[in-house]
Amino acid sequence: MKLLGLPGREPATLGQMQALLARLEVGQTETEVRRHGFWHTDWTDPDVLPEADAVCLLSADLVIAKSIGTLITMLAAARHDFSPTACVFVATPLNRLIAEDRIPLLEAHCDAIPTLFIQQAEDFNGAYAPLAEIVARRPRCTAVEIPGGDHLYEDLDLIAPLIEAWVNEA
Repeated sequence: MKLLGLPGREPATLGQMQALLARLEVGQTETEVRRHGFWHTDWTDPDVLPEADAVCLLSADLVIAKSIGTLITMLAAARHDFSPTACVFVATPLNRLIAEDRIPLLEAHCDAIPTLFIQQAEDFNGAYAPLAEIVARRPRCTAVEIPGGDHLYEDLDLIAPLIEAWVNEA
């Protein structure tokens, strides 16, 4: 199984994604964590379309994406037929998706690719409850609530077992 990690907007999330993937026991044979091209320019308000274009050239059985990485994954799938077997989305930026009128993108992703959503109860970029309401209408997707509201998702001791349980059930 090839595992692809797509970190968040800030370069500091690279280490967090590497630590999460290194810790997972999901039968992966190859692991890759992508470094976003926008980290070399303006990562405070990046253009995600070039990242989606780059990701579509990769292959993965399982994508684990954090925050803006979730949007990049959805765009790669919608624009370029990037089609991993499954995805895990940690910290989906729901408020951004709403503001950019991209809820149909989220719904289309859920219809196409089985996805586990891990979301903090009070994440300031989109709380669990409204995301779970969207995901509940999609039988291929599951949402799990974890405590918090800071959008950091640093508790790998909590997050890794959720991913392992979901992947190993499938």
